[in-house]
Amino acid sequence: MSMLSSYKKIFLLGFILTILVAIPLTVYTVQQRQQTETKAAPSTVLSVEPATRTIAEGDTLDLNIMLNPGSNQVSFAKFAINFDPTKFTVVNGLTPNPVGNTLTNIIDEAQTDSTGGKVSISLSIGSDPTRAVTSTTKIATFRIKGIAGTSPTSANITFDTANTQILSIASSDQTSENVLSSTSPATITVTSTAVTSAPTSMPTSAPSSVPSGPYVSTIPSPTPTLVPICSSLDIDGLTNGIAPYVLVFTATGSDPNGIISKVTFNFGDSTEDLITGGGIGTSSVSAQLHHTYNTPGIYTAYATLTDNENNLSLQQANCAKTITITATQSGQIITPIPIAPPGDENTILNLGILGVIITIIGGALLLL
Repeated sequence: MSMLSSYKKIFLLGFILTILVAIPLTVYTVQQRQQTETKAAPSTVLSVEPATRTIAEGDTLDLNIMLNPGSNQVSFAKFAINFDPTKFTVVNGLTPNPVGNTLTNIIDEAQTDSTGGKVSISLSIGSDPTRAVTSTTKIATFRIKGIAGTSPTSANITFDTANTQILSIASSDQTSENVLSSTSPATITVTSTAVTSAPTSMPTSAPSSVPSGPYVSTIPSPTPTLVPICSSLDIDGLTNGIAPYVLVFTATGSDPNGIISKVTFNFGDSTEDLITGGGIGTSSVSAQLHHTYNTPGIYTAYATLTDNENNLSLQQANCAKTITITATQSGQIITPIPIAPPGDENTILNLGILGVIITIIGGALLLL
């Protein structure tokens, strides 16, 4: 009888030790699972457009800051951009884009450090969560001027990721977690406008005759860099509709000293190139393309013209459209409702401990 009692005590002691080991293991597993479920999925991409461009020394160029939120719903953007101060100077600092952009509330004023080669700004959507950026949007612009020397030189316009933060209000994203996934820089080449000097060596004998009349130089004048011009972007219907909503976009424009080789349509949710038809291959185009919006939201559509020398047209307000897509007849945009993260850690821990205590008591009563 005493031996049986000893076996019961040993078994009960082993059971209790097993439960005591299982408690912290269970709590740790639950915590790791919660962290995985609530962790944000960074998918936002920042880029500078145009990605490549050649300008002459002394010329200015407008650069666009593009934000692609991916699966995030961007409510705040703080970013800094680095440039080489020996090759460029900033004419106008970072300015929020007023067309089709909801990140217009300035949290930190734009700063320009010409000596250090940096511009920065912080933007927000304000207190209205329905203004969150959910599609590719031009959020800001800034203008640079080429100041390089006589030989062609290239330099990158890059994002300072250490001082860049993107916040999202999507249900799967934490309010203070940076959802920036990657950045895409721009490469700008600056060329000199100076005319090449005459050779130092002189002919051994003077020409037998000197033409009369004014002297005419045989050195060609430098050809100015001219970019194509996008005149307008028209649509065949209203700028608001119910998904799926089909629109036909027509981009018109011309090139002053070449031909248009491509028209790029950025619909806000996707991009498509048109390389044939609509006058492409000539100096003026009227290119047409249809697109279907399947997801409710506010989109900024614009067109970019590319000429035979790979020069891109500048973004203009008359070559952009803001499209509003709804999912109901009432015209209200369906905004995703944030879902609360599963379970409170303290509640789960308390329930787990209570369950373990009940199990221990039940096991002890059964053995006794």
